[in-house]
Amino acid sequence: MKLISKGLCVFMFLFGLALLSLSACGPKLPTLHKLTPLPQEKTCRIAVLPFLNQTGYPEASVIFYRIFLAELVQSGRFDIVQEGDVRDVFHHLRVWPGQDPQKEQMKILGDRLGVKIVIAGTVVEMAEVPEAKIINPTLAVSLKILDTESSQTIWCTFHRREGEQYRKMMHFGVVNTVTGLAHRVSQEVLELWFKEGLKGCIG
Repeated sequence: MKLISKGLCVFMFLFGLALLSLSACGPKLPTLHKLTPLPQEKTCRIAVLPFLNQTGYPEASVIFYRIFLAELVQSGRFDIVQEGDVRDVFHHLRVWPGQDPQKEQMKILGDRLGVKIVIAGTVVEMAEVPEAKIINPTLAVSLKILDTESSQTIWCTFHRREGEQYRKMMHFGVVNTVTGLAHRVSQEVLELWFKEGLKGCIG
């Protein structure tokens, strides 16, 4: 089941990229694929695992990770495990940068951190492209909600934005930095997750 879930998430990511290349407006983003139900009880405590970087942009995963984590904290819905505590468990389990925990490691991680679900992610595109007199940043990410007991993917999400889209399509004013765009992308993913049923128990 884990392999099937992973394959579906990869397929959804590639399908999203294909639609973006075929349509001037692109598909409705972010996209969400629900593979298994969330835990029935509300989620009180959650950990965000270090994100992976598949771009040529230096520190792309760290930039997006910390901004996404900050937006999750800002939501006020969860008890968020500190980044340092997550990295300490990774170090103890010998999960090195650029690696995902294996199934047994995920179970131990869940026990040590006191969490039933975690968020994992990959930054697949990050760039700042000069256009006329402005910088048009681009950002694409793939995010997963995982069950620590089974290491199974519960939800997977793909999202991609360009800063210029906020002026042309949403009339919010252009976003001209990758950090500003990362905040927008994080907010939009979390808004979708909350709308679709990810519930905390704080606030």
